[in-house]
Amino acid sequence: MSQLEKISSNQVKLTIEVSAEQFGHAIEHVYPEVAKDAKIDGFRPGKAPMNLYIKHYGYSALYEHAIDHAINDTYRDAVMEHNLMVVDYPKIDINEIENISHDKGFTYTALVYVLPEVELVQYKGLGFEALSKKVLKKDIDAAINNALNNKAENVLIDSPAKLSDTVVIDFEGFIDGVAFEGGKAENYELTLGSGAFIPGFEDQLIGSVAEEEREVKVKFPENYHAELAGKDATFKVKVHEVKQRVVPVLDDEFVADLEIEGVKTVEEYRTYTENNLKKAKEKEYEDDYLDKLLKALVEANPIDVPEVMIDNQAKDIEERYRKQAEQYKIPFDMFLQFQGLTEEQFKEHAKLQAANQIKIDLIFEAIIKKENFPVKEEEIEKLYQEIADGNKVSLEQAKKGVRLDDVKYHLQRDEALEFLKKNNGPKFLKDNKEETK
Repeated sequence: MSQLEKISSNQVKLTIEVSAEQFGHAIEHVYPEVAKDAKIDGFRPGKAPMNLYIKHYGYSALYEHAIDHAINDTYRDAVMEHNLMVVDYPKIDINEIENISHDKGFTYTALVYVLPEVELVQYKGLGFEALSKKVLKKDIDAAINNALNNKAENVLIDSPAKLSDTVVIDFEGFIDGVAFEGGKAENYELTLGSGAFIPGFEDQLIGSVAEEEREVKVKFPENYHAELAGKDATFKVKVHEVKQRVVPVLDDEFVADLEIEGVKTVEEYRTYTENNLKKAKEKEYEDDYLDKLLKALVEANPIDVPEVMIDNQAKDIEERYRKQAEQYKIPFDMFLQFQGLTEEQFKEHAKLQAANQIKIDLIFEAIIKKENFPVKEEEIEKLYQEIADGNKVSLEQAKKGVRLDDVKYHLQRDEALEFLKKNNGPKFLKDNKEETK
């Protein structure tokens, strides 16, 4: 027998009564295991009758295991009785444990976290901005210019170096007439105006020509390496070559060199580029739309998720990342560094991601339950066949391996997503802005 008390939207307290009969059954159940090594004169270890064992050791020797057994049975029954979806182990508190006796029952409470209640506040008519899918002429021009620049070459010239030209130089730096460490290089390619060197260095090479020698005088910035910061320096520079970056002309010959199937002329190349941009814009639009839709859903439907659920999901996320690091055969902390994260930042990020994903899943389940999207038999068969093909097993094996309820839920979730896309977005903006084209 049990009573349920709601503590919060994600926590309940069960008060559960263990009858004398139930506790007596638990004592009998645990006796063989507890007494298996007990030594009583005239009997092999563990073979003495229960009444003799109790005479020697007392009922109390069986209480700890019997209590655990009784709680396991009655707690499970109480959870089923109240149809609870628990998400963590319960916190058990036994009333007057010191007065427990074999001939009477006892009462205990179980404080447990459950799946939080989801109250759908709003899941239709959520308005948000969306990206444009339109490909403009400037987008096509930029993409083509990119392609042209990628094919650009540095060509030797006899004229003096200008900004954006590349000079091939030897140089050595001196402070007070003494060469300093790290201030020397040979055949170094430097693009003038790139800002690769300290301020003033590149400017003093403008106008230089091949085989010319120059002295370049600069002052190291105050925030430079400690041993050089703020000091005046002179660099002896020998210019070997001056190169100019030559970008190819957009013509049919350039297009032919790209060796794109079915694309031979400039006009065909522009059409090809436009089509690629349309596909990319469509993908970008869909990804952005989904991201904003889910974010709007979570913001509009607050859910109090138990911390333990978030922690468990975050651990799963971390485990996936650790497996990726193992696949790349690099330490986990280095794997995170490549993504610009410290381990502490990653853990915080994982918890936020976990909380967000749990909320999204719960909202989808609530919407599916409320809207009751129908699932057709042919859709179920089609998905089972896709599962079979993807795993290279028979249709019968796929049906045995994946529960029907899981297949139905997958299809209903897809339906829910399409439903949400139709019922939320730019046209639902509160200020009636024009829908993004």
